[in-house]
Amino acid sequence: MPSPIGHSLAGLAVGWATNRPGRPLRPLLAQAATLAALSVAPDLDLLWGRHSRETHSLGAALIVAGLAAWWRWPIGPTRPRIFLAAALVWLAHPLMDAFSIDNAPPVGVMLWWPFSTEFVHSAHAFFDPISRSWGSPGVWTHNFTAAAHEAAMIAPILLLVWLLRRSKAINMGGHGGP
Repeated sequence: MPSPIGHSLAGLAVGWATNRPGRPLRPLLAQAATLAALSVAPDLDLLWGRHSRETHSLGAALIVAGLAAWWRWPIGPTRPRIFLAAALVWLAHPLMDAFSIDNAPPVGVMLWWPFSTEFVHSAHAFFDPISRSWGSPGVWTHNFTAAAHEAAMIAPILLLVWLLRRSKAINMGGHGGP
């Protein structure tokens, strides 16, 4: 499964592709922090031993997106835009997990819950797994290398989204719509 770094970078890219980066600095930081938190939140299921299950699903994404829109989390200008961004950022997490090497049963993620409890996993892996065997020899080197590979893949996409979305906002005086 990808690292929190990879998930956060992907969450920022998806969130800023959906809604422009905030302006000025304070709204930008609130937006970035909220998007990053949303992107790693599905892994909170590690706390109760149900990793890759309900929280890694379309159902969870829709529930969280509904809450985000209702409470007007600082990730978009309107409730529908907040809902869309929250749902897509949340869904980016299980999709990344589905496209990573997974050696721990059950393999994959419960992507279609509550409609199905089947685990989904791609035969094509783009991300190395992050090890949680913290006492194992080489775990820190492995995890650092895996996170660096994720950053190398995702950071250019994030930079492109940032440049395109910020330049459009600046050229239109920051009032150019979505």
